[in-house]
Amino acid sequence: MFQIDLKSGDPIYLQLKAQVIRMAVAGALEADEQLPSVRVLARELGINPNTVSKAYQELETEGVLYSVAGKGSFVAENIHQSAAIRQSALEDFRHAVEKARQMGLKRPDLDDVLDRVCGREEDE
Repeated sequence: MFQIDLKSGDPIYLQLKAQVIRMAVAGALEADEQLPSVRVLARELGINPNTVSKAYQELETEGVLYSVAGKGSFVAENIHQSAAIRQSALEDFRHAVEKARQMGLKRPDLDDVLDRVCGREEDE
């Protein structure tokens, strides 16, 4: 379900947060679906339970998850309204733009791609 890249340089808890958000937005995790417990997920991924706990706590603070005492963590219903979802999307976009710039693409190339993906009519 979740995968951690130890070579990425990104903190593990942030990788886990990003994956939960992506899966929830894509519909792979549905509203009110229960996530694996902290201990179970930590064991599956071979990471410290505190790392999973930190990711879950931040996702709850950001409105992506909610917890039920004695039951676990669940995907919130209105995640599309979450600032965390918006921030994650903007961060992914920023990384993609940085990579494109490193590969030599210039602003007009990026503008053309953005226009094709979003459509020019959105700004009008």
